[in-house]
Amino acid sequence: METNWKRIIFSILAYSTVITLIWVAFKWSDFTGSLRLNNIIFSNTNLDKEIYSGSLDGFLVEKLDQFRLRDISDLLEEHPYVKAARVSHRFPGTLMVEIVEREPIAILNIEPMVMLDEECVVLPDMNNLGYAGLPVLSNLNREQELYPAGERALSVKVTESINWLSRLQIEYESLYNNLSEMKLTSANEMELILTEEPTTIYLGEENIWSRIEILREFERKLDNNAKKISDFDYLDMRFDNQIIVRARHS
Repeated sequence: METNWKRIIFSILAYSTVITLIWVAFKWSDFTGSLRLNNIIFSNTNLDKEIYSGSLDGFLVEKLDQFRLRDISDLLEEHPYVKAARVSHRFPGTLMVEIVEREPIAILNIEPMVMLDEECVVLPDMNNLGYAGLPVLSNLNREQELYPAGERALSVKVTESINWLSRLQIEYESLYNNLSEMKLTSANEMELILTEEPTTIYLGEENIWSRIEILREFERKLDNNAKKISDFDYLDMRFDNQIIVRARHS
């Protein structure tokens, strides 16, 4: 009987000791700040990290159990340039933030200028309009309400243009990389202006992609003869089964 009492007393003491140690550990953590958010580390980003970190200042020195990681990722994903954000704990008092940014593929020539990604999401100027090699979309609808920051552009023609550019990036990269401007004329016809020389390519109003495929095949044949499309002042693709060109004169 005495042995049983000793076991009970020992168990109570052991349990009390564990509880006390846990309580002391939490109090010590609270005192030293290790259960508070003291530091946020971001993955590599194209934009200045301070653009993103500024929106999270309100979470600093908060206790880690007073907010959800999802709250932070949701807040970051409200930024126009953030496609996705993943947030994880790294104790003590540190969060790791990985951001997938939207990559612009074109500049829209309106006032003020904005950029667009492959999904036609509007990306405002963040002192990064000097993005190297981006083609400019010109003579399209300039109404500001059609281009809400962080949302898809509402202009049908702009959406079509971005769809073509996105496809060019994948299927005809050399043309995309040599593209200075994509322009809609007063006759509602599409023109491409190359960076090199420059050369103008008249695509017309209909069957745009089929004409681009004809242009690609034409360029392949030129390569076999050590020539390139920038050797011409213009290429007119608006007629069926033919390309009208004008050679560049030196």
